[in-house]
Amino acid sequence: MRFHYLRLQNFRNIAFAELDLQADRSFLVGANGQGKSNLLEALGLVTALRSFRTQSMSALTRQGESSFAAVYSVEHESLGRTELEVQSGSAGRKVQLDGQRVSRLGDFIGRFPVVPLSAGDLMILRGAPAERRRFVDLTLSAVDPVYYDALRNYHRGVAERNRLLKKGGSAGELSAFEAEIAPYAVLVGQHRAAEVEVLRQHLIKVYADIAEAEEGPELDFKPSVPLGDVESYCQLLHENRRRDEMMGSTQKGPHRDDFNLCLSIGGAREYASDGQQRGLCVALRIAQARIFHDRLGLKPVILADDVLGELDPHRKAGFWKACPSDYQIIATGTELPQDAESWSVVEVQAGSFKPAG
Repeated sequence: MRFHYLRLQNFRNIAFAELDLQADRSFLVGANGQGKSNLLEALGLVTALRSFRTQSMSALTRQGESSFAAVYSVEHESLGRTELEVQSGSAGRKVQLDGQRVSRLGDFIGRFPVVPLSAGDLMILRGAPAERRRFVDLTLSAVDPVYYDALRNYHRGVAERNRLLKKGGSAGELSAFEAEIAPYAVLVGQHRAAEVEVLRQHLIKVYADIAEAEEGPELDFKPSVPLGDVESYCQLLHENRRRDEMMGSTQKGPHRDDFNLCLSIGGAREYASDGQQRGLCVALRIAQARIFHDRLGLKPVILADDVLGELDPHRKAGFWKACPSDYQIIATGTELPQDAESWSVVEVQAGSFKPAG
C-alpha cells in the first residue's frame, strides 16, 4: 500500500495540514519540535489506531481542542484507492472507510500496515517486558485475527479474575473464570511460540545486511509458564490462587511473557554497543515489515522518524539494502539526506508544512 495524501486537523501541534504524499520517498525536514514526528505519528495510526509514541489517545489532540481528525487517501493492493477517516477525542473514537463506519477494531487492525522506526524502538530492547510484548502482540494481531481475538478475550478474562481476587470472590466464581480464560491463554502461547520463530528467521536475514560482521542475532520466546494444555493451566491458576489473592492480581500467564534479544556476545541490552542496539532495533522493524508483506500480501509503508541520521554509515547502507526498494518511505530529519534529489522534500516549521523550493 502507499499513502497519496493526508489531511490533519488539531493533532498535537498541528492546527491544520494537508500533504501530498504520492512520492516513493518523502522527507520532512526541520528543526526539532516543529511537528515532523507528530505527522509520522498520525500516519502510524492506520495500522491499529495506536500511537507508536504514547499509550494515551487523549494526548494526541491539540491543546485547547476536544478532538482531532485525520483523513487519509491510500492506494491499496486489494481495496484500490481508498479513503480512511479517523476522529478521536472526548466524545470517543470514530473510524470510517470509504464513508462506512468501522465499529470493531478486529475488522480494521492490519488492513493498512505501516512500520514506524524511531529512537523509541530502543525501549523494545532496554525497556520492561511489556514493551516487547506490545511489539510482538501488534505484529501478530495485525496478521492473525484468531490471535487478536484470543489475546483480547484472555486480557478481559484476567481483568475479571483480578477483580474477583481483590473483592474476595468465591472459589466457584474463580474456577469459572479460570476455565474460561485457560483456552485463550494456551492459544496465545502457542501462536507466540510459532510466530516468534518466524520473526526470528526474518531478523537473522535482515540483520546480516545491517551488521558490520556476523554477530549472531537471536530472538527467544520466554513464556511465564511452560506451554501446556488447558487443563494444566487451569491447575496452575488453582494452585497459585492463594498467592494471587494476597497480591490482588494474576501472577502467571501470557500477560507475563517476555522475549529475549541477544547477539553472540550475550544479551543485547547488557552487552551490545549503542550502534549494535540501534541496528538490532532497525532490523527488528524491517523483519516486522516483511512479515506484514508475506502474511497480508500488502507492502507496508516505512515511517523513519529521524532514525537514519542516528545510524553509522555502514548500518545506514545496510538499512537501504534490507529495505525493499518498492516500499514507500516517509522519513524525517533535521538535515537533508545526501541524496536529497531522490526525495520529495517537505519543510516543517511550527506545525506547518510546505514543499521545498
